Amino acid sequence: MDPLASVTPEELITAILVEFENSVVRSYYTNYVKNIFRVYLYRDDFFNLRPFQDRIREEAGRALQEELNRLNRPPRGVPALPFQKKQRQKRYEPLGDWVIEFLTNDDDNAAQNRLIVQSDGLVPPEPEMGGEKTVRVGPAAPDENLSKTRRTGFAPASSSNTMVYAKLSYEDDSGAHEFDIVKDAIKVGRGGPDEWVDLKLLTSKDVSREHFQIRRDASSGKFFIKDLSKFGTSIDGHRVPPSIKTVNGIETDDHVEIPLPSKATINLADILSMRFKALKKK
Repeated sequence: MDPLASVTPEELITAILVEFENSVVRSYYTNYVKNIFRVYLYRDDFFNLRPFQDRIREEAGRALQEELNRLNRPPRGVPALPFQKKQRQKRYEPLGDWVIEFLTNDDDNAAQNRLIVQSDGLVPPEPEMGGEKTVRVGPAAPDENLSKTRRTGFAPASSSNTMVYAKLSYEDDSGAHEFDIVKDAIKVGRGGPDEWVDLKLLTSKDVSREHFQIRRDASSGKFFIKDLSKFGTSIDGHRVPPSIKTVNGIETDDHVEIPLPSKATINLADILSMRFKALKKK
């Protein structure tokens, strides 16, 4: 372990548990618990903790399950008298399997905010997951071992029964990847705590958090691309007209998009190139 790492695994798991408690949604019979925890780390801490991420996920899943079991444990106290109304105990129920995801925080003030944990309650479909390697940890009964299913990271592989419309091949700071497009619209960029993208890139800040969008027209099967970036997107050397305009400091989307050829090279801010290939229907 790098002794200079600013964030320790213990601090990280504690932050997840704090977010767990703060994000409970209380209902009449059940208290719902969010199950997805996205951990944004300053880049130095991200790489310092990278060798330990699998172990941290296991411990975080175990800690979350123990806390859930504690909350659902019957209260110990003096038995109610016959004339006293029995209080109803609400169960705490997670909205899915535990998901712990590690991401880099590339905001300008990331060095001062080295650890941010955000929770969500949606179970992401297996083939659509982007970002750094994620592990889903299934809720287990007390004293049972937690089950673990590993997902692929930046470029998720699709399941055999999923229709893949196109592929993106690229190489960023984490290596070479291939991404299957299985939705009618995806966003690509560096992402961030407030900017969720389908395909998260680990690269220079010249690439925007939301850099471009690819949309597939379901009726025709044709693809279109929209530039959302600050420093531009080009297709086979031709600049895509920007869709975002800033007037008096306010950004507006003019919804400008152009056709995307079935085979094309997409260049992001002259920093990173991606190869796009539409797949023929079988």
